[in-house]
Amino acid sequence: MKAKELAKECDLILETKKFRDYPRAKNGLQVIHDRQIKKIGWAVDADFESIRKAGKEKVDFLIVHHGLFWGSSALDRKMRAERIRLAKRLGVAIYSSHLPLDAHPELGNSIGLLKALGLGDARRKPFGVAMGTAIGWKVEGGGLRLRDLANRLSRATGRKAVVLGCGPKVCRKFGIVTGGFGDLDQVVRAGLDTLITGEADYPTEVKAKELGINLILGGHRETEVFGVVEMTRILH
Repeated sequence: MKAKELAKECDLILETKKFRDYPRAKNGLQVIHDRQIKKIGWAVDADFESIRKAGKEKVDFLIVHHGLFWGSSALDRKMRAERIRLAKRLGVAIYSSHLPLDAHPELGNSIGLLKALGLGDARRKPFGVAMGTAIGWKVEGGGLRLRDLANRLSRATGRKAVVLGCGPKVCRKFGIVTGGFGDLDQVVRAGLDTLITGEADYPTEVKAKELGINLILGGHRETEVFGVVEMTRILH
């Protein structure tokens, strides 16, 4: 199978065409070559380090969550061109999936993190709307201590979670959205006492304190490993 064919398969699995994403996400095949695919790999970001590692390990189809087209400054455009040249020189096709990979109910980042927290069997509903689509989950009736939930997140990501304990010590209704999510309006409307995400900006932290909402932060990259790993696994 060649890169274009494999990219179409990924689009079908992730239902990419159903999603409205951020303008610069550009889901799909971003760097192409015309050889048969022999080895598939993953990375969260299409950066120099990931591309070089893919080339070293003879990966010829790299699945990423954050693709090549985010920045728009002159420096961003220069770095993007260098990354594309590097990928082509090393023979690495790059396929990117942003919101479709966050939202997928079986392979996505948010469901992957939820399962890694040991909550795969918990009662849950879609939560965390981005560009018109829910990309996370709301869990009710958890009854987990804030400290225990933070420890679970640390184990799931391999990075010590940052805890802003602004709400109750026992979390009964919490939201899980990977990456960077700080829409506390949605948190309040959903009646949540705790938000688990990768990162939040300072204004969000201030608002959470005033609203009495717990924030548990596991790192942007660290919470978004699950989708690319699962996609790579099922395509092998």
